[in-house]
Amino acid sequence: MLGRDFRIAFGDSNIDKCLLLAPHGGGIEPGTSEILRAVAELSDWAWYEFAGFLRAGNREALHIPSTFFDEPTLLRLLPQAGLVIAFHGASEARAPLAYVGGKWARGRQLLADAINHSSAKHGILAVDATGLDGSEEIQGFGESNLTNRGRRGEGIQISFSREARNLLFPPDASREARGRRSAPLKPLAASIDRALKELCKA
Repeated sequence: MLGRDFRIAFGDSNIDKCLLLAPHGGGIEPGTSEILRAVAELSDWAWYEFAGFLRAGNREALHIPSTFFDEPTLLRLLPQAGLVIAFHGASEARAPLAYVGGKWARGRQLLADAINHSSAKHGILAVDATGLDGSEEIQGFGESNLTNRGRRGEGIQISFSREARNLLFPPDASREARGRRSAPLKPLAASIDRALKELCKA
């Protein structure tokens, strides 16, 4: 039930430039809502969050794949967005990694470079997801993927490994841990914000 089991929230200022998404927020892919908000508030980016709040089983009950995500509020926002950046969780690594996917090649490269440039401050390494064997969920190439449904027709998604999210919200990215902002979150958010400002000039 909306408002009890899950939440839909958004802010649409500057949506013509960029829209940040956390379609699997809250307990669905823990930590993605908090990363989204840390970035959005730096430059008043437009944002959208679908967050699960079940006591257990959020992913099993509330995870809608990005290629099938049809929540009406987001569907109204996407055509207004210049560039779409989606934040996801991933479990494919045993290291603090950020898989950068989506159709926009220049965007992937610039965003990955920005994250890696400040990796000494936050401990997360960005890698290009499109060169890896894996599913659409990680690569983000599909035209029906949320990140590619803004006005550009090509966007970027960042999928943070569980180890990366645990690093940002130690020790385990639990609900309690996510309520405390760790030191690495600020430089990570700042690196993404800098990249977005550059990309939104394109």
